[in-house]
Amino acid sequence: MYVIGLTGGMAAGKSTVASCFRYFHVPVFDADLCVRNLQKPHGKSLPKIEKAFPGVVHNNQLDREKLRTLIARDPKLLRRLEKIIHPLVRKERKDFVHSCRRQGAKLCVLDIPLLWETGAQRDCDLVIVASAPLRIRLKRLQDRFEKQKKMTPKEALKLMSRQLPEAIKSHRADIIIKTGLSMGETMKQVSYLIKILHDSRLYNSV
Repeated sequence: MYVIGLTGGMAAGKSTVASCFRYFHVPVFDADLCVRNLQKPHGKSLPKIEKAFPGVVHNNQLDREKLRTLIARDPKLLRRLEKIIHPLVRKERKDFVHSCRRQGAKLCVLDIPLLWETGAQRDCDLVIVASAPLRIRLKRLQDRFEKQKKMTPKEALKLMSRQLPEAIKSHRADIIIKTGLSMGETMKQVSYLIKILHDSRLYNSV
């Protein structure tokens, strides 16, 4: 089975690329969704989070605002949280890949925002980076904030600063998929890549 790593900066169109793979019936592991599931009521991460951050879990539910406030006051605490979350996500990711193999999938995609930052590229046969011009990414962030009110553009830019710069990601990537045009253009790029892999000797030997 061919394991594809998919990453990209915030608002670079990574989720759009992932949705294109799903459209073509390629199974996709969503690391962000995995984290949300780990932190949902009665989630697997809550006992460890409560132990590391006493008082942030009540009745098996995470007080996200309280946890965010603690980390904002002491950014070093983010590393403590990552040491809890990352191994759990890694376990879920490996289970996903094993399940895909058991089901006879020829391709699967690991959608991971911090792919290189967490070392997940080592589990991939190739890495795709979703890319879009910064002005388009900033416009997308502004639109998200206006619709969802979850994160201000300023907060988003702060998170973007924790990620590898776009130039480094593009240099390390095996494939770059540009998402700054239309959904149709993104779909064409994904479709072409799947065809190339389907026709490749490596794809047909695994």
